[in-house]
Amino acid sequence: MAVADKKDIDFTELERELEAAIDQDTRYWLQNDAKIRAVNQRVATYDEFRDIVKAAHLKPLKKKDISGSGSNDSSSSRGSFVWNSIASGKKKPAAERQEKHDMENDVYPRSASNQVDLQRALSSTSEFMQMWRSLDGSERRYAALQRVGTGALGRLFSTTEIPVGLLGEILEAALHFRASTHEICFVVKMLETLTKAKRFCLTLEFLSSGEKATCKQLLSKLNNSLQGQQQDLAERGVTEWTLRQLHNAYRV
Repeated sequence: MAVADKKDIDFTELERELEAAIDQDTRYWLQNDAKIRAVNQRVATYDEFRDIVKAAHLKPLKKKDISGSGSNDSSSSRGSFVWNSIASGKKKPAAERQEKHDMENDVYPRSASNQVDLQRALSSTSEFMQMWRSLDGSERRYAALQRVGTGALGRLFSTTEIPVGLLGEILEAALHFRASTHEICFVVKMLETLTKAKRFCLTLEFLSSGEKATCKQLLSKLNNSLQGQQQDLAERGVTEWTLRQLHNAYRV
């Protein structure tokens, strides 16, 4: 009986599964290192961060890789050489979904130094403002908001008011969002979270005319971004009704 069972084992398939598992583990650690490297480089946008992570498995080409293997039969080596062995394999839909999930839900790696910086910045409103003021340009500030996340922002301002001037600066930074499902949902969730801050209605009263115009421009951009991806956004809780609620909440 044992002999019969042993004959049924497909050792070729087992070898393929083992190689796939090794490749997956190797890719994971390469991407993790790339995430840490991207944060240390202080990339300005999520798209730059994503591109660095996606290219983590690529290696610089050497001269012999371009001209051939160096053997006399150079024509055959050129024809069979694979520059990107990982990309040459067909990725299964489940793997694609998992990679997208990992990229969207772990936008920045949880390295020790990164955690310390965030913990300090979110320990109090004054610490957050110190971190915020140290960032040059609204695009870098938008990247910082993505790092912080909507949940942490909500906890920070749940018991305190949004400092005068900060709301307008956040709205200006949010204008840098890309029209992807992930970023649209992030901005909408952030705007909803800020409305729950202490004395939010009073904060709106301190918005300048220019800041109110920025708010109107941001909501208009969100409305336009719905086109062509309503179904994907609706599955994640963002609809035209959601944006109308934001219009009402921000009084624009």
